[in-house]
Amino acid sequence: MLRDLLDAGRGGLVYLWGAQGTGKSHLLEACCGDASLGGRRVVYVPLGDAHLEPAMLNGLAETALLCIDDADRIAGNREWEEALFHLYNEAELASSPMVVAASVAPKRAPWRLADLASRLAAGVVWRLRPLDDGARRRALQVHAAGRGFTLSDEVASYVLKHLRRDMGSLFTFLDRLDHSSLAAQRRITVPFVKELLDAADERRR
Repeated sequence: MLRDLLDAGRGGLVYLWGAQGTGKSHLLEACCGDASLGGRRVVYVPLGDAHLEPAMLNGLAETALLCIDDADRIAGNREWEEALFHLYNEAELASSPMVVAASVAPKRAPWRLADLASRLAAGVVWRLRPLDDGARRRALQVHAAGRGFTLSDEVASYVLKHLRRDMGSLFTFLDRLDHSSLAAQRRITVPFVKELLDAADERRR
């Protein structure tokens, strides 16, 4: 659906929402990657970054794609809301597609600007749900394959049982596991994973 939005050559808004770790930022970054192929201009704005100012949204509408992350983080801030509202209107006039991500549905965020709330809710709204254990295991195995090693069902299940279950933490550990196995010249097995976790626990003590 997101690729269709980009390929259609017209504007439109997609609003993605879901809990942390459901892949919202990942999807936005993937959209930017697709849209930037061929030299098209894309903009990714993480509104959760406290160093950003509302004025930075000025003049961004003339792009192949606008990706606005953590939109609900500025809900209740009138200056930010007005800047985002003006950007939406300018993007609509320019037929520039927007993908907005947030942790809550558009009508559940504490917006002060009713017009902004209605515009966001009028777009295509999709909720991203956390993966179940089977899908988490497959995601870990695909990530491992992308790094050039095989993660068995047994090891993947052990990792899921003993680590935080959000995908960001799991992928970070998998990268560490890859580096550690290469450094130790060890195969990635359950005993090796257990040694790595025990060593981390020992350092924390």
